[in-house]
Amino acid sequence: MLALLLAAALNTGSCANPSIVSAGVESVAQNGALNRYTIAIVVQNRGGVTQPSDLLESVDVIQAGQKTGQMGLQPLHPGQSQKVIYTFDRSNEAANGTTDLTFSLDFNGRAGDNIDCHGGHESVTISV
Repeated sequence: MLALLLAAALNTGSCANPSIVSAGVESVAQNGALNRYTIAIVVQNRGGVTQPSDLLESVDVIQAGQKTGQMGLQPLHPGQSQKVIYTFDRSNEAANGTTDLTFSLDFNGRAGDNIDCHGGHESVTISV
């Protein structure tokens, strides 16, 4: 019963619902013994409420259990999306698929239906 009520609430659009809708390698450039990876992450507010203008939201990057990066996001209106870019260098001898990167939404301690109703994908992991 609770699951049905939650599903109904999410379908009404009465909250902000930021979600990571895609994350993947946009390009790889070789520079000597290193490859520079450019990763594109797209976040969209799939809810019906605009996030507060003073929200300091970001996408955190986790590699091997450690936070290795953070990209700021603007507060999103319903249906609005934003693309952020993360770049990193790795040996060109490293095998494909051996580095896992987790991208996770961070609301910097803020909560509430106008921040996030937790109905979407708040974290995604890719292997490069």
